[in-house]
Amino acid sequence: MTTIHQNARDVILAKLREKKIPQPEQFPLPDVVTLGDLDASPKRFEDNLLRMGGSLWPREEGESLEEAVRRKFPDAKICSATDEFKASFKITDLRSLKEANLVDVMVVRSPFGIAEMGAIFLSEKELSDHLADVHLAQHLIVLLSKSDLTANMHTAYQEREEFKSAAYGVLMSGPSATADIQGVLIRGAQGVRSLTVIWTD
Repeated sequence: MTTIHQNARDVILAKLREKKIPQPEQFPLPDVVTLGDLDASPKRFEDNLLRMGGSLWPREEGESLEEAVRRKFPDAKICSATDEFKASFKITDLRSLKEANLVDVMVVRSPFGIAEMGAIFLSEKELSDHLADVHLAQHLIVLLSKSDLTANMHTAYQEREEFKSAAYGVLMSGPSATADIQGVLIRGAQGVRSLTVIWTD
């Protein structure tokens, strides 16, 4: 009889590959005290998005999403991670990180945004398990509904089921950025060079 020994790394990787999402009832969560400003308005979100280096791209009357994005990036290689935006190729077409690095613009749908931070939420569900690919694109276009805004992290924790159902989630406030000790801010240092939100309602 042959005994197979697994080290801790193998066990952890095997569990990750199973992608078994824990059910909320297995891990009861404490009650959350609602603190902070409860303003979940698009105006608050927009102000904080701009403060964090993000931008808004308005659609002209009668303009489709594809036309709006092409107006901003006329010659770009565009990849779509959502069925509501038609691009030359989909995120699921990317076979390697090297191919993702060649993408100029990635278009994604965010399930919700947080007004307090001007942040958007993404998980493996929106990105079809291509989590790294979205960060390797040069520019990120985020489709977001004004009706899917929540006020702050407290209300997001209480209201949004995505926090419970996602195996992996990330909040993004503007493009990536870094600053040295002299206070020089560089955007797009480790990830996307720009993050643009387009309202879809």
